Amino acid sequence: MYIKEVCKECKLTKKAIEYYEQQGLISPAIEDNGYRNYTEDDVFILKEIGVLRKIGFSVRDIKDILGSTNKTATLEKCRYKMELEIEKSLAKKKCLEDLIRDYDINQAMKYIEENIEKNFTIREKLLQSFPGSFGLYLSIHFGPFLNEKIDTPEKEEAYKKIIEYLDTVINLDFPTELEEFLIQGLQEMKEEDMERINKTIMDLVENTDEYLERNKEDIVKYLEIRNTDEYKNSLGYKMQKLLLEFQQQSGYYDIFIENLKILSDSYREYFEKLQVANEKFLKNYNIQVENYYK
Repeated sequence: MYIKEVCKECKLTKKAIEYYEQQGLISPAIEDNGYRNYTEDDVFILKEIGVLRKIGFSVRDIKDILGSTNKTATLEKCRYKMELEIEKSLAKKKCLEDLIRDYDINQAMKYIEENIEKNFTIREKLLQSFPGSFGLYLSIHFGPFLNEKIDTPEKEEAYKKIIEYLDTVINLDFPTELEEFLIQGLQEMKEEDMERINKTIMDLVENTDEYLERNKEDIVKYLEIRNTDEYKNSLGYKMQKLLLEFQQQSGYYDIFIENLKILSDSYREYFEKLQVANEKFLKNYNIQVENYYK
């Protein structure tokens, strides 16, 4: 089936279908003449996408749903998030109405704490606590693990420790050239770039042996480059080394990571798998841990 028919069948525009293809949601066959030929499976997936988009799901959520082996369970998780959003929206509306009636900021602060903040996800709390590029970087980098609520006293305490820690270390003492390099990198990095990096890491963690075998040549080339003087004199390497030293000396692992494992169940599971993947990587390529970043 060609795209004109698919548009009519799925009630989607040509641009929308092309966008979903760019996002990797569908992969139609391309004929010798350059035309895309959509199978029945492609058409059904596009109908799924159309339905899910119309009820408010993001492309990121749809990717998770389409890739799930248990779509009902995945939709249940999405419904939970949606219900939280509805509850927060109603609470925000009530707070706004109260402010219109009586502009009492102290009362509004109390209402927000009791009725709105309790439903914030970890990601939302981080963005509120650290507006700007730093909070955005944290929310993107750790995004897959921050869509949970802080729903126990233990998690509340872990979150407080993380905030106290982050609030004291965000102003790192970088040399001028490295600070400019970092700022430029953050400015140029788009959210989809970070998501792609995170997806690669998740692939490594979930399918370590397959990933290492599939990317063997690229990994070998990367390790060879790491040993060159040119790389060791690069700003990227200097930044990486400085960040590693900072992580080792600042309590990053003992405070931030350890409390993040308490705060986020999904991060704790990921971290355990990451440790196994890292051990396999180091063993496969005979890398000594203490020399890896030198």
